[in-house]
Amino acid sequence: MSNRSKQNASKGPDKGAFPLDHFHECDNEAKQYNQCIQKHENMPKRCRKYQVDYLQCRMNNGLMEKEDLSKLGLGPETSWESEEQEKQFLFDKINRIKTKAMEEVKKKSEQSNKQE
Repeated sequence: MSNRSKQNASKGPDKGAFPLDHFHECDNEAKQYNQCIQKHENMPKRCRKYQVDYLQCRMNNGLMEKEDLSKLGLGPETSWESEEQEKQFLFDKINRIKTKAMEEVKKKSEQSNKQE
């Protein structure tokens, strides 16, 4: 195999291939999600319920492997009802990280002062 063909080889999706919904088992869920996306100007966070419903339908009908929704990026940590809740969550998370970093700096500074 030449270098060129190795470079052009495509990589499959992380979760592998999954069957198309030939029997339209999840059409209703897909339609609701698409309508929500259009209504909310392509902001998927606002349509989270429909994302979950669609994925659950696919899992329940054997169209994809059953998977914990948190592994698909839909866990409780990211389930905000509004952009304001998301902003508050991120702000709080940044503050926790900042506080922890400041404590570490203080701790290292005190250790350094003891050694002198």
